[in-house]
Amino acid sequence: MGILDKLRKSSRAWAKTIAVVEQPSRVKDLGTVSTNAAIDHDPVAIRKDTFKIRLAHDDSRTREARFLVEKRYRDVGYQVASKQSQQVCPERITLGTYKDDEVIGTITVGFDTGAGLLVDELYKSEVDGLRQQGLRVCEFTKLAIDHKGASKRMLAGLFHVAYLYAARIWGYSDIVIEVNPSHVAFYQRMLGFQQLGGEKICPRVGAPAVLLRLNAAVFTSQMIEKFGGRPDLSRQERSLYPYFMSPQEERVILARIARG
Repeated sequence: MGILDKLRKSSRAWAKTIAVVEQPSRVKDLGTVSTNAAIDHDPVAIRKDTFKIRLAHDDSRTREARFLVEKRYRDVGYQVASKQSQQVCPERITLGTYKDDEVIGTITVGFDTGAGLLVDELYKSEVDGLRQQGLRVCEFTKLAIDHKGASKRMLAGLFHVAYLYAARIWGYSDIVIEVNPSHVAFYQRMLGFQQLGGEKICPRVGAPAVLLRLNAAVFTSQMIEKFGGRPDLSRQERSLYPYFMSPQEERVILARIARG
């Protein structure tokens, strides 16, 4: 049974919403809300700034995420993959961020379980170098954000849940991602990625790419422990990590997923 099959099986017992994020330091876990004395409980503000992060557990959710990816790719002039290449792989999962039941962000996590990763097409030698060190490597792909709903908190929430599935649930130590060269500085500054491979043309989208790597097991976990759930520190720490969920909120979500 592949990773996606296991997630689909376990998801039948719950509502497919992983987290309902209401305020910068508040995560609602379908009835379980972490407490924070500094939270503003104004219901209007909460309703305006609420989004849900869900697993694309069925064809409808997967199709919604794919349509957003295709739209954003066309907007920036990227090629769109053929329908044949869009078939769901059992070793990848897709997450979606929803606001008022409209998908406003998506990311796919690919797991290195023997069949290889998409990044192997251009950067197999670089990724093999990590594998040879005994590191467990996964990839983040197909990131797409609808600018109408974009915010640091929304992007941080999506990355945080992707990190939870990759590192905390499935035990992958390192994340690799192909990005446009113009986006390298953003990923380095906001998430702590480091460059692993030089610029090449990615045939899947017909655009230049650079391979980045993030040690999630060490760096990301330390940054979440230090800054997660602390947007008040965003002037001191100018990455996305103050907009991540707090360690307490992280534990609530992990416990919920474990309950199935």
